[in-house]
Amino acid sequence: RRTSSASSQVQGPSAPEMPSAVFLILLAASVVSCCEAAAAKDLKLAPNCPYCDSSVYSYCTDKLLHDACCCLDPYENQLPLECKLADCSFLHANSCRDHHLITRCCCNRIL
Repeated sequence: RRTSSASSQVQGPSAPEMPSAVFLILLAASVVSCCEAAAAKDLKLAPNCPYCDSSVYSYCTDKLLHDACCCLDPYENQLPLECKLADCSFLHANSCRDHHLITRCCCNRIL
């Protein structure tokens, strides 16, 4: 009877690999650059940016990417292929207008 710890370990299915931080940053930069024009078009009435509270910066990663996939027109913007997998039944921002505002005014400062 073997009691080796290596043989007694049960391994479940491996979790899918998470994209590297570098990949997410490059993907975010491409989304920000492609949607700055769309954001500016939607915000003609408010050309000045509000103060960006530090709590909003956590939005500037995968949440921004998800909302960009759902808020931008794929025929007017070159979106990443990952957008085909986005669940657009919800947004992380309160609205697409808020997404454009945060993208233009806050997220472009950290990328």
